[in-house]
Amino acid sequence: MYLEQSAHLKQKQLQHLSLQQQQALEILQCTVFELEQLLAAELAINPMLEELPPETPKDEQSDVTNDDEMSLEIERDEWGDEVNIPDPERLRRDAEHPDFYSDRPAPGPTLAEQLESEILTSKCAPRTLELAEEIIGFIDDTGYLKTPLADIAMICDADIGELEESLKLIQSFDPPGIGARDLAECMRLQLIRSGKLTPLLDAVISTGLEDIEQNRIPQLASKLGVTLEELNYARAELRKLDPAPAAVNSRQPVQIPVELEIIRLEDGSYLVKTTREQQIRFGISKRYEDMLSDPTLSQEDRNYLKEKLTSAKELLRSLEHRKSTLLRLGETIAEHQKDFLDSGTEFLHSFTMKQAADILQLNESTISRAVDEKYIQTPHGVFPLKFFFSQGYTGSDGQDISANAVKKLLKKFIDEESPDAPLSDEKLAGLLNESGLAVARRTVAKYRESMKIPPASRRKQY
Repeated sequence: MYLEQSAHLKQKQLQHLSLQQQQALEILQCTVFELEQLLAAELAINPMLEELPPETPKDEQSDVTNDDEMSLEIERDEWGDEVNIPDPERLRRDAEHPDFYSDRPAPGPTLAEQLESEILTSKCAPRTLELAEEIIGFIDDTGYLKTPLADIAMICDADIGELEESLKLIQSFDPPGIGARDLAECMRLQLIRSGKLTPLLDAVISTGLEDIEQNRIPQLASKLGVTLEELNYARAELRKLDPAPAAVNSRQPVQIPVELEIIRLEDGSYLVKTTREQQIRFGISKRYEDMLSDPTLSQEDRNYLKEKLTSAKELLRSLEHRKSTLLRLGETIAEHQKDFLDSGTEFLHSFTMKQAADILQLNESTISRAVDEKYIQTPHGVFPLKFFFSQGYTGSDGQDISANAVKKLLKKFIDEESPDAPLSDEKLAGLLNESGLAVARRTVAKYRESMKIPPASRRKQY
């Protein structure tokens, strides 16, 4: 036996992305908000890049605007030396194109800020208020105090009794249930505030929440010595309570950043276009570009501007690539999902990212980046781009049906089931098979769980 060293040559093909390609993919994956932040940062450091006003057709400019500009010119001539009269061109540009980065509504107060404002109006001992401010820092976004008071006492060098008094103060604030240490305490605080805490509700909260969760209603009624009617009334009262009271701070309608829009034309065809967020235009600053032709410019400044010019051009190419890719993707979706656009969700066809990649001659990973957290406006509402991509089934009529359409049909069956005899996963699979869709029971269970629908045993009503 002996050892021998030898050398072997092996060819292997590897793909390396250039910095420009990496930047293009990064920008493609950006959401609208992330893109705004990226562009704001780039505008701040690159003098060669500037934001341009959107193109406005000339026929949209009214005679009133011209009259206003004439009046401003007269006022400028008469009072320009004494009063700061705004430039009419700037006024029109600001009206047509408000600041891209500052026209969003200011966010409301945070939960901590709201609670601290209530402390300022409270008439308690200074020590109680001081510790209340400390406790607020430990309350999470849902309104719960998950950190034990013993731990807070060690951190703040306080007595448990002092902290209990401060926590009691916080629990008197809005929203009701704030500062609770568990779900049971959260429910009690809300019922106490509304004056609806009864012995039965207190008993259900103390010993029956797990039974309610598992839908063991007859067993719980027997344990508490009450009728099913009385227990159902108690359950109805508990359902009115909020398990996450602080979430009200974030329940204002969220503006979904829609990037594409599909419009139905009179001839029945569809037009795909970009929305306002995608219509923001950027260009090269002529002022700084002209400086490169200045013979008096130092070599150091010239090199700096050339570097920034190259960076700006690469960014503009990446932005154009992003816009072009999303538009082509939207057009592909509109073409492949025309039945959905015509008739609704039930007519959504199966469509995979690989199919889209083959059609657009792009890598499947590029499609994945493009659809990530992007939304599109359709005649049937706003949908994430991912909604249009899923494996599907072939119906008995030979038509492809998407998994999303199967889920919708599954939910329809569950919504129509008898409350006292809910459908098992096996029965649901049978109904789908009767509808011409060969779906296994385990697939039904997977789809049901993905829609956060409990099993039949927990859907039964008594």
